[in-house]
Amino acid sequence: MLSHIKDNGKGTFLFSDCAPAGESCKNDTYGCYNKTTNCFTVKQDKNITKTVYVLKISQDKCPFVSAVQVRKNNSYVDVPLSEIIIDFNDRIDAIRLKFIKNIADDLEIGIAYKEADKQAYNEMQAVLQKENTLKRAAIKHSTGESLVNIYLQPCADNYDHTEISLFIPEKTEVKKVGGPYGPVDQENVLSWALIMKATVENGIFFKSITGLAYGRYAYIVKQLDKDNNLLIETDYIEFYIRKQQPPIVNSGNICVI
Repeated sequence: MLSHIKDNGKGTFLFSDCAPAGESCKNDTYGCYNKTTNCFTVKQDKNITKTVYVLKISQDKCPFVSAVQVRKNNSYVDVPLSEIIIDFNDRIDAIRLKFIKNIADDLEIGIAYKEADKQAYNEMQAVLQKENTLKRAAIKHSTGESLVNIYLQPCADNYDHTEISLFIPEKTEVKKVGGPYGPVDQENVLSWALIMKATVENGIFFKSITGLAYGRYAYIVKQLDKDNNLLIETDYIEFYIRKQQPPIVNSGNICVI
C-alpha cells in the first residue's frame, strides 16, 4: 500500500513500500505518515523476530529526490536512495530528503516505532510449541471391559520417563443442552478426584490400567527428563468404561430340502 506524504508547497513524495526486509507490504500496512506531526511510524510485524524493515522510495514517481540521509545519535549520514533501513534494534530517528538542483528545501521527516505485542507473541509461540510437542508425544488410548491402555512416544530428545494420573469425577453438574430431537441432559465435570498415579519408565511406551468399573474417567500425562524437569503436560483426557456389547454372529440361512 502506498503511504503518501504531502508537504505544503514542496510537492508530493511517495514511499512505495514499507515491510520487513525481504518481504513486501502485501495486504498489511507496516508504515503510515502523520502529516500533523510530520512523522512516519513503522509498525512491527506481530512476529517480533522481524526487526529490520525497508522503506523504499519510488524513483520513478519521485525523480526529483537526489539524496537521502538518516539521523542517528544527532548525526546525519548518507544512505542508498532506493532503500532506507529501519532497524528496531539500531534505531534512526529521522530521515532527510534532498532534491535535485535545490528545487525545494530539504525535507526532514521523523521516524517513530510501534512495537509488536511481545507478550502475545510469546504466548502464541508457547501454544505452538506445546502443540508440536504433544503431536510428537502421540498420546492416545483404547478401552476394554474394565481397562484402559494408554499409548505414547517420547516428546523430546531428552525424554526420560512418563507420569500418568488417573481421575474420576468429583463434582458434576447437569445442564440442558439442545439436541436434534429437543433438549437433553448433559453432565459436565466441575472437578476431578485423583485415584491413582503410575510411572512409565523409558523404553516402555504404553501403560495398561485394569480393574476399572463402568463409568467416566480422565487422565493427565506428564513427560519429564532425567532431572524431573517437566517437558509436557496434557489437559484432562476423558474416556468411558462401558459394558461391552457381545458381537453379532451371523449364523447364515439354513435351507431344508
